[in-house]
Amino acid sequence: MATQKTTTKTAATSATKAVKTDGGTRQMLQVISKRDGFRRAGREWHGTTEVPLDELTEEQFEQLQTEPMLVTTLLDVPADQVDELSAAGTAAGGATGT
Repeated sequence: MATQKTTTKTAATSATKAVKTDGGTRQMLQVISKRDGFRRAGREWHGTTEVPLDELTEEQFEQLQTEPMLVTTLLDVPADQVDELSAAGTAAGGATGT
């Protein structure tokens, strides 16, 4: 099960550098779009999507964290569940890179 972590604006820069955490977990950013099809950080967002933090640049992370149309939560996810969560978000109409 994923563990929620809160982030602050000052932690945004360092958070993208700390992708792998202790105990075999990786950080993922859960993004909930308030409006389906909303675009930010070069992606289109639908519903709830989890993105591995190492797939985002520092600039994209900052854009997502500060966007009022998106609700973001930093999660610690067991490493063996990262691919499953990423695939589920994409298959359910999650983020698409363009």
